[in-house]
Amino acid sequence: MNTKKIAAIFAILMITLGVAGFAYAHWEKIVYVDGTVTTGTLHVIPSFYMAIDQDKPVASYDYDVDEEANSIDVWIDNVYPCLRAEGWIDLENIGTIPVHLIDCEITANETLSAVYNEEMGYWEIYDGEALIAIGNYTYDFPNGTETDPYQIDPDSTAYIYFWLHFEQGLPQDAEYWFHIEFEFCNWNESPLPQ
Repeated sequence: MNTKKIAAIFAILMITLGVAGFAYAHWEKIVYVDGTVTTGTLHVIPSFYMAIDQDKPVASYDYDVDEEANSIDVWIDNVYPCLRAEGWIDLENIGTIPVHLIDCEITANETLSAVYNEEMGYWEIYDGEALIAIGNYTYDFPNGTETDPYQIDPDSTAYIYFWLHFEQGLPQDAEYWFHIEFEFCNWNESPLPQ
């Protein structure tokens, strides 16, 4: 074979391989990835229990828990001076993510006001100028997590213990009502001012 033919065959092979390589380099494959994201749930259920310390069954109480609004309404009937009531509010996290308790707002009659007595370590509740009751509350959070804001993990319960003692200044034939509302947020949100 002559060298020109060999050179021509070599050139044709090189061009053919180059075109084939170019075509191969432009092949493509598209890969689709399907995924699913599920979100957690934020769900805390409040519950309420109260006992009234009395020698005779005179005073009574009733309450209503609204699980959707995270609120509790409490009515205490036939209250008299020196009556003591105490109990628990349980905050059970049945959701799938930790939550922070960021606020607990207590609403009552417009004539009532509360002042914290630091020396005695309790709240004084007044109806106008008359001291009608004293009381206080403490938090008991799971695993001792007394952070600010308070955190409640899934399948855990936080407990709020409270007591209330009605004083001599309590007027006759009066009616008082209490509405307690809790506010929660995702554990990773910061509800505190930055």
